[in-house]
Amino acid sequence: MIEIRARVSGEPLLSVPTDTLVGRKFCGLRLSRPDFARLQLARIDFTHATLAAATFQQASLEDSEFANAVLTDVNFDGAELTRVNFTDAAMVSVSFRGARLQGANFRYVRMSGTDFTGADLRAADFSMAVVSGVFRNADLTGADLRGADIRDAQFEDAVLTSVKLAGVKSGAVTLTPVLCKGILHNVPKRPVAEGETRPPARSAWWQLWR
Repeated sequence: MIEIRARVSGEPLLSVPTDTLVGRKFCGLRLSRPDFARLQLARIDFTHATLAAATFQQASLEDSEFANAVLTDVNFDGAELTRVNFTDAAMVSVSFRGARLQGANFRYVRMSGTDFTGADLRAADFSMAVVSGVFRNADLTGADLRGADIRDAQFEDAVLTSVKLAGVKSGAVTLTPVLCKGILHNVPKRPVAEGETRPPARSAWWQLWR
C-alpha cells in the first residue's frame, strides 16, 4: 500500500493498493497539495487530472502523461521529465527549475507564470503553445517553437541553437544575451551619418528557420 499525503499537514489524500506507482493511471483525478516528491512515477498517467499546489520535486516521471491536465502552483523542480506529454494542458505558476525535459511535448499548452530556469529542454515541442514565463539559463537546443506565442516569455542567457521558430509570435521578448547559432538579432536603428550608407536590412531572427 502506498499513501500519498498532503504537503505540510501530512493528511492522507490517496491510498493505492500496490508496491509501485510506475505505470499507474490517475486519469481525471483531482488533488490539492499532494506530495509526490522524490517518488518513482515513470509512465504514470494524469490525463485530464486537476492538480493544485502539488509537488513532484526531484521525482522520476519519464514517459508520463499530463495531457489536458490543469496544473496550478505545481512544483516539478529537479524532476526527471524526459518525453513527458503535456499536450493541451493548462499551467498557472508551474515551476520546472532545473528539471530534465528532453523531448517533452508542450504542444497547444496554455501557460502563465511558468519558470523553466536552468531546465534541460533539448528537443522539447512548444509548437502552437501560449508560452508565458522565464527560460533563464535553459537549454532549448533543437526545440520546436513553430507557431507558438512567446510574447510574454523571457529567454535571458538561454541556449537557442537550432530552434525551430517559423511563424512564432515574439513581440518584445527578452532574448539578450543568449547563446545562439545563426540567429540575427533586431537592434534599434541609429541615424545614418552624412556620407554613410546603411547596410541591407537583415531578416528578423525567427525568419531564419522558415
